[in-house]
Amino acid sequence: MMNKATFVFAILLICCCFDGQAQRRGTYTLLQAGGIFGIATTSDQNPMHGYQFQFAFGRNFYDRMYLGLGISNDVYRGKTTLGDGRRSTRRVNTLPIFADFRAPFAQLSPLGTLGVVANAGYAPSIGNDYFKGFVAKAGITYGHMLVLGSDLLFSAGYGFQQFDSRFSSRSSHQHNVFLTVGLFVH
Repeated sequence: MMNKATFVFAILLICCCFDGQAQRRGTYTLLQAGGIFGIATTSDQNPMHGYQFQFAFGRNFYDRMYLGLGISNDVYRGKTTLGDGRRSTRRVNTLPIFADFRAPFAQLSPLGTLGVVANAGYAPSIGNDYFKGFVAKAGITYGHMLVLGSDLLFSAGYGFQQFDSRFSSRSSHQHNVFLTVGLFVH
């Protein structure tokens, strides 16, 4: 039979080792997709529009700030004029690797949070299909809580993309606006 001291020790051990609250994740994961709308370019071509898929993961600093790494697949399409005057569709792919920064700044409702996002990185040249160049994005986010620790995340903002090709000595860049929706688990 267990004596009182052993019983009290067992209860204290259970109370100290098992926290009754939900545990916070020390990391975050983001999976999102959206559209890219070109607004200005340095080349003689029209601005290109397209879509993007992003995956990011990193450190969650007590739901006040998120810092991590991400990879994106950005596909741009636009009309171009060939040397003989014919119009053609141009397709440009980039695969940027970027640093991801996120911070909520206003609780709009019990389920909704407004925040900021900033990404900066570089897209390496991969084979013949992917252009290289610097990429930067900044904007605002709205997270709508689905379940505790998971949000449906909407983002909108401004982006800059540089395009360098191994086959052309000309470099160009484009300014664009992006809209995305995704799942944010933190």
